[in-house]
Amino acid sequence: MKKIFRKIILYANVAFAVFLILSFLSPHLSPEKIWFPAFLGLAYPYILLVNVVFLLGWIILKRKELLISLLAIILGWGTFSDYLSIHPFRFTKKDHYENLVREQRKTDHQVKIISFNVRAFDVYGWEDNLSTRTEIFAFLRDEDPDILCIQEFHSSNRAEFRESDVYRIFDHMPYRHIGYTVSYRTMSYGIATFSHYPIINKGSVPLEDRSSICVYSDILMDQDTFRVYTCHLQSAKLDSEQYQILDSLKFRYDDQQIAEIKDISFRLRDAFIKRAAQADLIADQIAGCPYPVIICGDFNDTPVSYTYRTIRDGLQDAFSESGWGLGRTYHGKFPSFRIDYILHSGSINALFFKREKVMLSDHFPIISYLEIEQK
Repeated sequence: MKKIFRKIILYANVAFAVFLILSFLSPHLSPEKIWFPAFLGLAYPYILLVNVVFLLGWIILKRKELLISLLAIILGWGTFSDYLSIHPFRFTKKDHYENLVREQRKTDHQVKIISFNVRAFDVYGWEDNLSTRTEIFAFLRDEDPDILCIQEFHSSNRAEFRESDVYRIFDHMPYRHIGYTVSYRTMSYGIATFSHYPIINKGSVPLEDRSSICVYSDILMDQDTFRVYTCHLQSAKLDSEQYQILDSLKFRYDDQQIAEIKDISFRLRDAFIKRAAQADLIADQIAGCPYPVIICGDFNDTPVSYTYRTIRDGLQDAFSESGWGLGRTYHGKFPSFRIDYILHSGSINALFFKREKVMLSDHFPIISYLEIEQK
């Protein structure tokens, strides 16, 4: 029995090592052509954790089988660095470092940029806090960014959500580019870019799904121009009951729940496929851009995904360059990972990055100080 049990453990270890390797490969495989590896990429941190447990177990037992998970983990070490950013000096002295960067910003060629999915300023009261909208505005004003990229921007004919009222709140950033995915008679939803510096040109990347959007703004800073993309890519559009199923460990395995799990899987699959097409379009547009670029947005996908790898190709990740920790940006029930990003060209230097843990939306705002190279 002991021999059989050991073989079962060994086979399970081999299987999870293979899953881990496939998760490394998933960002290189378009879900439009083959979609199932995308699920392994989504599950990467959990598959990695299982392999770490196997590795520690074999180490304790002093068995050579430890090489199975060890080799798999080593093969994907570059992927791990996208999930975890470690800059000890900036962590131990982060307040001092941020203050230093803030002071340099006044004289150096730098911009402070914030990307934030505001969940329509909590217009429907998801946060059960009547003051959420006011707190969001107060937070953003206190942070005083040079450039602000908002996903799930909302305006309506109600006094507190009129465009003119929002513009007045952000009056220190008088230049703006608003793009709407949905417009009704009384309200509109979309994304927005606000800038302290002049926006000299505006455009968009045509995405097929009407709930997804990507716009760009060419910004003039002194004599230098750079382009800022703001995007919100395809969501799986899960409802509250489906989130509860994913959040619960008490699976009943009855017909109704199995049907729900199948529906969730199909929704995730379809979202993977749509985001892949959107990522290809955005990457092609970036490749033809004559200026250095900054990309802010809610990708609705993790760092181990085709979406992230395709859009990031040739760019730097401000979190990886100057952040700390896991950088989780979504605090909803699923996926509770890093899905919001600030990416930039190599000629732009990320001096500082942080995720601000404020409970004003189902996303955390991300903030970075970027140094723009002068010509």
